[in-house]
Amino acid sequence: MPKEVTLRDVATQVGVSPRTVSRVVNDEGGFSEATRQKVLDAVEQLGYQPNMLARGLITRRSGTVGLVGGGMTDPFFPALAERIQRKAREAGRTMFFASTDSDPARQADVLKSLWSHAVDGVIVFPALDTIDQLTSYARRGLPVVIVDDQADAPNLACVSFDLEAGAAMATRHLLDTGRSRLGMIASSLSPPRRRNRERGFLRGLRDSAAGASPPEVVRMLPTVEGGETGMGQLIDRRPDIDGVFAYNDLVAIGAMRAAKARGRRVPDDIAVVGCDDIDMSSLVTPALTTVRLDRPLLSEEVTQALHELIDTPGIPRDPVKLPVELVVREST
Repeated sequence: MPKEVTLRDVATQVGVSPRTVSRVVNDEGGFSEATRQKVLDAVEQLGYQPNMLARGLITRRSGTVGLVGGGMTDPFFPALAERIQRKAREAGRTMFFASTDSDPARQADVLKSLWSHAVDGVIVFPALDTIDQLTSYARRGLPVVIVDDQADAPNLACVSFDLEAGAAMATRHLLDTGRSRLGMIASSLSPPRRRNRERGFLRGLRDSAAGASPPEVVRMLPTVEGGETGMGQLIDRRPDIDGVFAYNDLVAIGAMRAAKARGRRVPDDIAVVGCDDIDMSSLVTPALTTVRLDRPLLSEEVTQALHELIDTPGIPRDPVKLPVELVVREST
C-alpha cells in the first residue's frame, strides 16, 4: 500500500517547518499569504489528509459531531438526519450517526464511543430514562443537545416540539367533526414525564368537553403493528368508538388497517389522526390527517444550538419549543 502522506512531507516539499504547515491547515494565522498558498498547493498535490484525532488532541476540536437516534426504522428520523447532516456539513463539521433502538445500555455504549473519538458535541434523541446519563457527559464538557425532553446542566440545550398543544389540537378537531367517543393509542416507550401527547389529548377533551364520553387510552409500541393491536383493543373496549388519536403516523396507519379488518370505515365510522406528517401520510388511503412536525425547522434549531454550545461554551440556554400545525386530510 502507498505510504500515507504526513504533515512533515508537506513541510519538506514547501521548505517550511511542520509547525508552519500545521498553522496553515488549522487556519491559526502567523504566516504570509504566499506561504499559505504554497502549503495548500502542496497539500493538494501530495494528497495530504490531516489526522483529525491528532488535531483534536492539540486543539480539543475534531471537527466531528454525533447524531444519536432511537431507531432507523421510523421514517421520521432518517429524513431528519439527512437535513441535520447537511447543516453540519455547511458548518464544516462531519456527522457520525448511531442508532440505539431506544436501549439505555446501547446509548451508553454509543456515547462512550463518541466521547473516546473526541467529537465536538452530540445531538441525542434520548432513550428511556437516560437524562442523568446525558447530563453526566455535559458536565464533563461534552456539548449535548437533547431532542424532545428536558434537562438542566452546563453544556446542554433542549429542543422539542409543542406536542401537548398538537395533541390538544388534534383532539379538538375530532370533536369539531362530530366525534364524541374518543380513544388514544399512546406509546409504551414514553415515561410519565414525556407523555406530552397524552396530556394534550386529555387537555383537548377538557377544553372542549361538550358531551364527550370518558376517553380510552391504550399504550403500544409506536409501530404499525402496535397501531393495529391498539385499535383492536380500543374497539373491544368501546365498540362505539368513533375517533382515535395515534401517537405517530405509523401507529395511525396500523390503526386504520385494523379498523378496516374489523369492518369499520375510516372516516365514516372511525376518524383517525396521526402525528409527525411523514411522507407516507399523504400516500395511504384514506390520506391521513396528522399533526405536522416541521423537520427542516427542527434540523435548523438543533444544529444551531449545537454549534452555539461548541463555539461559546458556558452560556446558559433556554429550552426551545417549536410550534406544530394540524394537516387535515381524508381520515377525518
